[in-house]
Amino acid sequence: MDPGHRGMRARAAMLLASLLVCTLHPVVAGSVELTDLKGFERLFGRYGPSGDCAKQPRISVDTRGFTFETGGKPELVTNAEYAASYGAADYQGKSIWFFPFRLADGYSILMTFNDDEVDGRLTIAAHDEGYPGGPPLSPRNAALVKGSPYQKCK
Repeated sequence: MDPGHRGMRARAAMLLASLLVCTLHPVVAGSVELTDLKGFERLFGRYGPSGDCAKQPRISVDTRGFTFETGGKPELVTNAEYAASYGAADYQGKSIWFFPFRLADGYSILMTFNDDEVDGRLTIAAHDEGYPGGPPLSPRNAALVKGSPYQKCK
């Protein structure tokens, strides 16, 4: 086999490996760290488990960011990551994705507003924590995931 042919095979193998990695591990392309939620006014309001804001956890969304209430203790997040292109390349639906809490190498949970194309529905799912064999969810994040789905309170 001539050296040029071996080089082409090596490049082809590297390309195939890269495509496989990208397919198996979706990249959060197009995410942007926000300093406020201006422009996301349609999401503003309070969200409770199944729409019951007498229950916790509760999430409030306003210009400042996200306020999470778990165990009666509020926590304001003002620098969430907006996953601008989290959906499929041709996605034209209502869902909007945010990563409120960063880890050293990822994001602990994923917030999906208008999940399943339902206005006012918010789901919170484990992302880079809480999977089999991986790091466990923190108590706060476990409570947020367990309370899901949320609905905007009336």
